Amino acid sequence: ENMKEWSAMAPPDVLMFHIGTNNWQRQGEFAPGSGILHASMHDTFNSMPGVKCYSMYPSKRQTDPEDDKTFRIFKLKHDIPICESVSPNSSFRWHSMSNEEFAAYRKRQEDEICVYMDEIEKWEGKEFDYLISHHAFTNAMTGAQIVARRHKEGKKKVRHFNFVHGTALKMYIKEKDKDPEYPLRFLPLAQEHGVFNSLEGCCGVWVNSRDYIDKFVSCFDRYPKDRCLFSRIGVNQNIFCPRGTTIQKDLVKYVREEDQGCIGEMKRLVTFVGKFADWKRLDAVLYAAAVYEKAFPDVGTAIIGSGPPEAVSLYEGLAKSLGLERAMFLGAQGQDALADVFSMSELGMFPSYKEPFGMVFIECMACGCPTIGAKSGGPTEFVTDDCGVLIEEEEEWRTEAGAKRMGVRLAEVVKQALNEDWKGKTKGPKCVSFVRENYSTLAQCEGMLDNMKTWSRLEASSEAKIEQGAPVCRLGSSWPDVLMFHIGTNNWQRQGEFAPGSGILHASMHNTFNSMPGVKC
Repeated sequence: ENMKEWSAMAPPDVLMFHIGTNNWQRQGEFAPGSGILHASMHDTFNSMPGVKCYSMYPSKRQTDPEDDKTFRIFKLKHDIPICESVSPNSSFRWHSMSNEEFAAYRKRQEDEICVYMDEIEKWEGKEFDYLISHHAFTNAMTGAQIVARRHKEGKKKVRHFNFVHGTALKMYIKEKDKDPEYPLRFLPLAQEHGVFNSLEGCCGVWVNSRDYIDKFVSCFDRYPKDRCLFSRIGVNQNIFCPRGTTIQKDLVKYVREEDQGCIGEMKRLVTFVGKFADWKRLDAVLYAAAVYEKAFPDVGTAIIGSGPPEAVSLYEGLAKSLGLERAMFLGAQGQDALADVFSMSELGMFPSYKEPFGMVFIECMACGCPTIGAKSGGPTEFVTDDCGVLIEEEEEWRTEAGAKRMGVRLAEVVKQALNEDWKGKTKGPKCVSFVRENYSTLAQCEGMLDNMKTWSRLEASSEAKIEQGAPVCRLGSSWPDVLMFHIGTNNWQRQGEFAPGSGILHASMHNTFNSMPGVKC
């Protein structure tokens, strides 16, 4: 880092562009998980020496920043299109678009990104190395088209990669399964487009849950499985960390005026965070609250999230019909508010059905709060007995009887957690270190950068073989980003000769620099 700074290295070693699907959390607009993750990746990549990252994402409400030229808004006149049926920010589904509207959206997106990329290359004095599209749908097809377009213009350096996330893949699977809400339309379109038919359209794919690799390949069986990697999602641990907040001092600023009276005798809190979609199973949470409220008069339930007006009415109506006295609907909240509430909570309860990943579990645990969920989807890969519990699935969860059964089982776990003081004595103390050691955004981005460098070298090798008479470029033979030479004073410890401290240090530096992606010493 010192050498790069002192050498005033410009242009950057690596220049990348991200195409976002959802808005970032700024200018008063709340963001879904993929938007938060994109923003975190953008900031993290820009914090890495020698890397410059630019981005574009859609929004109806937001405007371009005045003091940061590393990202722009793809301005919409409608809400952000979504793959699923419910989102906190939008109910405008891709399936509601006509073919003409869909084509016009993609064409305008491609054109605006290309104009922005051309401007950036003039500023940076360098062509883009990597283009990353978020979600395996519209952005992926746009990314492949941008690469093809730039290659025709003679700009053949850029490579396209995709971060799958979850909702688009779930949409494809629902189309395959003939779900009536998802008529078969976009999976055949993506297959015919060809973005995932070969490495030419996309050099590599990351998924945020290991079981998504097989699901992705089942949708795009021509894509090489060895280019699909699990990427462990990181969280911003400067935001999500124990904050020392308390129910009596801090909860009131997030609670609606009509609910503030129930805080008085409240000493413990169970928190749910999620959009008001049926598969998040907020109804089961409310049924659970009806049980544990009676057993613990000092326990309240915080419900953070939102959805379409009819969904809000449904769940608030259910809470009233159950006679819940300490269930508080806080609405959608920003990341700082989530961290405050998690820090004062005894438990986070997120019983989603086949959650794609479950970032909210990680955010909650990062604040020192144990979690409860269901034994399906992404959380099965990381929620252990050290930090939480996953209850057995309820196959009839869509029925009232099934939701009630699930609520009773959730309530039993809540009772156990409160009686045994999981947060203070057993699971809570292990949560923060678990997240710190395993879910760093920096570690995730470093891994992605290493993947892109490796995959790009493999593609360069393949292309070189195709060109008649061209020398073959083998894996690892392309120029490193940084080439350095060390002049040693003392011998290294080898061939039976012992070494003094400076020789051992020199050898250690040599080996460490050579282990760093893009560095040759």
